[in-house]
Amino acid sequence: MRPLTSLIGICGIDRRAGRGLVCPNIVKPEVGREEKEVFAAHLAKHRLKRSEQREVILDTFLRSERHLSVDDLLILVQKRAPAIGRTTVYRTLKLLQAAGLAQELVLQGQTRFEREYKREHHDHFICKSCGEIFEFSSAEIERIQDEIAADVGFVIDGHRHQIFGFCRDCVASSRPHPAPPR
Repeated sequence: MRPLTSLIGICGIDRRAGRGLVCPNIVKPEVGREEKEVFAAHLAKHRLKRSEQREVILDTFLRSERHLSVDDLLILVQKRAPAIGRTTVYRTLKLLQAAGLAQELVLQGQTRFEREYKREHHDHFICKSCGEIFEFSSAEIERIQDEIAADVGFVIDGHRHQIFGFCRDCVASSRPHPAPPR
């Protein structure tokens, strides 16, 4: 019997980051069953067809651990179904967004999508040099936001907190980066 870690797609430990490395070639067990049901219900509600292409795109998106651009997802999808084109991927991502399964993020002029369904709120650190995105959560930041909003009589309906800077790897490798504004 294979160890559980190989079944869930973890193939090693990134010693610098202290976390598992995701292996894209390992087949994960059933992924996103509930999300697939939500998508099917959304399509039916709007009298749209379920198609093999949409299913492949959805499954590929759900298996990804990253914030994907349309082109990122297209590359992954075409490994499984080379005939699927960019327009189909784009339109399916928009359907996933409308179904509440994906969230669109515009980062440094590029649109990316991340899983949205039943995810805990989180914020992002974005490296301006390599483009890597790191998610984080902070109860303290959320508490301070709520206190400030209450002080000024503001009712928060939602927010996106994006912090731009340079990741550990880019700082360590001394990749050129612009001087901070003064």
